[in-house]
Amino acid sequence: MKQIISIIVLLCMSNLNIMAQADSTYIGKFYNKEHKIFLKIDLVNKNIVVDDQTVFGEMDGYIGSDQCNHIWAIVSSEIINGKAEIEVVNNYGSEDFQATLTKDKDNNLIFKHIEGSVLKFPVNRKWQKIPSKVLFVRQKQ
Repeated sequence: MKQIISIIVLLCMSNLNIMAQADSTYIGKFYNKEHKIFLKIDLVNKNIVVDDQTVFGEMDGYIGSDQCNHIWAIVSSEIINGKAEIEVVNNYGSEDFQATLTKDKDNNLIFKHIEGSVLKFPVNRKWQKIPSKVLFVRQKQ
């Protein structure tokens, strides 16, 4: 009887470990070197605050650029079958879009625009339009 209980406890603990690993996929900071943009997210706890823009409060995350202080806030997200579906709004509230984030084999995230406004940032007085599919590389903590 003790062996059966021990096996059940071990199985439950291993399931919790698997769930924790899956959750951490959508937590962290990711970077795209080509476009000089980053993704800072916590789609599990939904407690990200934009540096120097605390007026937005806590949110699921945001997409920013090294070349300006314009951000796109992730205002809602849902993780379904290992893929994150996100809704994003610019910091003026005038444009929005839907996208997905999917983990690749190297634990990076693939951003894919689904519908809505184009992801773009003002750089050198022109709009830098970001492609509809972008790889974000996980940054070390």
